[in-house]
Amino acid sequence: IITMILIALLALSTTAFATTYRHYDDITFEYDDTLFEISMDDHTDNEDLIILTGKDTAWGNTFIRIHLRDLDDGEHFPTKDEFTPLADVEVTQGDWNGYKNVFMYTIEDEDGTSDNFFIAPVTDGEGEVEDILTVEISVSKIDDEDTAMGRDDAISAVVDSLKIDA
Repeated sequence: IITMILIALLALSTTAFATTYRHYDDITFEYDDTLFEISMDDHTDNEDLIILTGKDTAWGNTFIRIHLRDLDDGEHFPTKDEFTPLADVEVTQGDWNGYKNVFMYTIEDEDGTSDNFFIAPVTDGEGEVEDILTVEISVSKIDDEDTAMGRDDAISAVVDSLKIDA
């Protein structure tokens, strides 16, 4: 009987910390619903916007913004030379989370908030850019290293699970 009770308690404890799987037409990701909540969930025919906000007050202002939009007819994914003046910050380009030719840059605010942007071309099965994925990760400066590392690990888990089906 004690063994059965222990097994039941173990099952309940693992369920409480399970990740929540979200799937939309083109966006799939997982998140720990004890750490994040979806604070915006807006989907149209041409755009999807999802914002996950950190629940832990020790994390300060923390959110992950996932925005996917179709390219309009005649529109193209910009080159780095076209994009850099628009961002008005130093932009690097490289691979990120399985995507190629991603624009990456950071904006640091005076209040210690850091906004990290990843703008990725999403291709169809024939290699044509069909959509633009923008992921913004906004975090407040945290003096406690353990809290900051835990927050960053939780954010990484969400971003690492992100999949786009163009």
